[in-house]
Amino acid sequence: MLKCSACGSTRVTVLINGKPYCKYCGTKILRTHLVRTLLNMKREGLITSIINIENYEDS
Repeated sequence: MLKCSACGSTRVTVLINGKPYCKYCGTKILRTHLVRTLLNMKREGLITSIINIENYEDS
């Protein structure tokens, strides 16, 4: 039986880079990746400076 790589839950719903994650841990990983991507795009001038992603905090 698969277990979440982060918390050990048996309710695995997603594989990220070949590792199993539950929906809560998978969501945190995806959110962190998306915020990092948006910050890079903003730094490169690909998206407007109106978007305030710098103050983002993961709860």
